[in-house]
Amino acid sequence: MKKVRQVLANLCAYTHLWKVVRERKLPSSARPGFSIALLGLFCPFFWIALLTGASKTELVFHGCHSGLVFCAGVFLMLKGLSQHRKSPE
Repeated sequence: MKKVRQVLANLCAYTHLWKVVRERKLPSSARPGFSIALLGLFCPFFWIALLTGASKTELVFHGCHSGLVFCAGVFLMLKGLSQHRKSPE
């Protein structure tokens, strides 16, 4: 049972998100933005709509929402990186 749970956890996008954030050497000010950007990229609502053949309107809605979340995450990450570079070590 433990093996099955481990395999299922490895398939989850959020598990990969957590591993990437934890193992990368990003400054702490940029990590929230990075997490939000990956969340927008791996948004389950968009991917489920895409893979199940949802209507065009629904797909566009989820795609726009995921794109906005991704862009907001990239903006926050870049803002955090610039704050980190400006701060004295």
